[in-house]
Parts: sequence; structure tokens; C-alpha cells
Amino acid sequence: MRSLSLVKSALQRVKPVPHRSKSQGRRWLSSLLAVPLLVVACPGWALTLVARPDLRSLKRAEVLRIVNSNTLAVQIEGDLQVRLVQLIGVDPLPAGINPTWTKLRGQTPLPIDNAGQYLQTTLLEREVFLELDPTLAPGPTLPAYVWRAHTLINQEMLFLGHGLLAQQTDGLKYGPILREAANAAKQQGRGYWAPYGPR
Repeated sequence: MRSLSLVKSALQRVKPVPHRSKSQGRRWLSSLLAVPLLVVACPGWALTLVARPDLRSLKRAEVLRIVNSNTLAVQIEGDLQVRLVQLIGVDPLPAGINPTWTKLRGQTPLPIDNAGQYLQTTLLEREVFLELDPTLAPGPTLPAYVWRAHTLINQEMLFLGHGLLAQQTDGLKYGPILREAANAAKQQGRGYWAPYGPR
């Protein structure tokens, strides 16, 4: 009984929502219509989301070392050998970068350093899943798409400007996805493509 009276008194204290005028409604509608324009202006939001394949079709591995900005040393589950894995579609940043982009003279250029730091932070000593592309034959270095949870690292590296799009992406499973990510980084000036950057 007491709880019922408490609910009634609480309902009496609730103020009614004021009626919106037509001009307020128009303003609300125009702000809602501005959302698609924001998506077009910020292509990063419009990147195609990639669904990770079923785990049974992927190879589970642990990243032991970051070799460079597109190569990892991994231990694949059930394999005794350490394998080198190259990120498909991602070329490392060129070493001959504008010297003003070095932290200190003679040290690694900043964009290359940032790319390595991203891989170290995201992947080192962590579990990843490797997806092979049927169009690429495995060699001493295994070309693969690297998944960390539901993130395609190949796409992320290009989108952040931590790598350059490989020349040969035609016919690859995620070729259009990788091109889109590289173009977004270039248009938005991230990483290697920063306006004060190395070119």
C-alpha cells in the first residue's frame, strides 16, 4: 500500500513534456538530415565493415616478434616452427623518408616508428587468427590476412597510414576493402599521408 502511494506521488511530480512548435520540429528534422552529410565528409566512418570468417577456417597463432611494419614472426598452433607472416596488401613505408620526420637525426623515421609501435601494442605476444588468400601461394613467408578479435589488421594498418597499399591487389579477397582503407588515409592525411609528412 505504501509503495503504491509512493508511486502516485512520484507520478504527480513528473512534469509534462512541453509541446514542440513547428519551427522546433523543422530544426530537429534538419539536424537529422545532416547526419548523412557528416558520413560523406568523414569517409572513415563509412569504411566497409568486414565480418571475420568462421574460426574453423582460420589458423590460430601467437605473435612472437614484429619484424617490420608488414611482417610478423608467429607460432602457429600445432606447428613447431616459427613462421614469418606478411600482411597481404600492405607494403612497408619507404625507408628513404624526409629526414625532418626523424625523432632524432639517424634514428628511425617517425611514421615507420609509429607503424611498428602500433603493431607492437596491438599484436605482440597476443593471439591472432590468420586467413590465407586462395590466389596467393604460401612460400617461406606466409602471406595472410591477420585478424585480432574482429579487427582486420591489414585494413587497419592502411586506414591509419601505417603502410602503403601493395601494387598488386586485384583479385584479392579483400582487395577493394584494402584500397578503400588506403584511400581514406590519403584523403584524411593520416600517418604517412599527414600534410606535414614525408613526401
